[in-house]
Amino acid sequence: MIAWCGFDYASLVNPYNVLKCPGVADGFRIPKLGGSFYLAQGDPIVKPVIAPNFYWDFGSQTPRGPGKNVAIFSNCERLELFINGQRHSALQPDATGYPHVKHPPFFADLELDGANHPELRIDGYLGSKLALTRSFSSDPARDQFIVQADDAELIGDGADATRVVFKVADQFGAERAFGGGTVTFEVSGPGTIVGDNPFPIAESGGVGAVWMRTRLETGSVIVKAIHSVFGTKTVSIVVKPIQSAPV
Repeated sequence: MIAWCGFDYASLVNPYNVLKCPGVADGFRIPKLGGSFYLAQGDPIVKPVIAPNFYWDFGSQTPRGPGKNVAIFSNCERLELFINGQRHSALQPDATGYPHVKHPPFFADLELDGANHPELRIDGYLGSKLALTRSFSSDPARDQFIVQADDAELIGDGADATRVVFKVADQFGAERAFGGGTVTFEVSGPGTIVGDNPFPIAESGGVGAVWMRTRLETGSVIVKAIHSVFGTKTVSIVVKPIQSAPV
C-alpha cells in the first residue's frame, strides 16, 4: 500500500490557498478521511477499525446525508448499520470490486431525511463476536470542542515541543468538517505557543493544531484553548529539567 504523499504541504505549483492537498493527513498531521483506508488494512485482532469515508452531517451542503453507495473502511468481517437504533442494513466487504485488498471497503446507501437529526451506529463483527461499535450524531446542538496534547512531559531546553490538536466534534468525538469559530490560546508557565493565535478553525475543516514549545525553565504549563462558541478547554504539560549526560 503506497500513498503518493503522507502530508499536505505548501507549494506554489497548482495549490489551493498556497497548499497542495494530496496527503492522507493534513499539514498539521491530522489524518484525513482517506487515511482511514490504510488504517483499516491492519490486523483486526490488534485493532479493529470502523472509519466512514464521509461526515455524518445533514447541513446545507449535504441535506440528504452522505448519499448512495458511500464507503466505510473497516477490517471487520461484516458491518451492521442502525439509524436511531433501528436496523438499517447489513454489509459485506466488496471483495469483488477490490479483490487485491486485504480488507476491502464496505458500501452503504445512506441517503435519507435528516430533518430530525438521525443518529448512526455501526457495529463491526469478527465471526459472531462484536469487535467494535461506533456512533455518530448529526445534531449540532450536542457538538463539543476537544483539545489534546501529544505529550504530557517535555524537557525545558527551549527547543522541546509538543503538538496541541483541537477540533469541533459531535457528541461521540467524530470530527465536524464544517465546524467553525475561532480558537484563542493563553499559556501560563514555561511555554510558548507556536502557530496561529487566534486560529480560524473553519479554514482547516473544523480541526487544527499549534505547538507548545518549552523555555529554559521547568514547571507546569497550562495551555488554555478558548473556542468562540464552545468555551474553554485546557491541557497540562510538565516541563522537566535537562538531564546531564553520564560521565
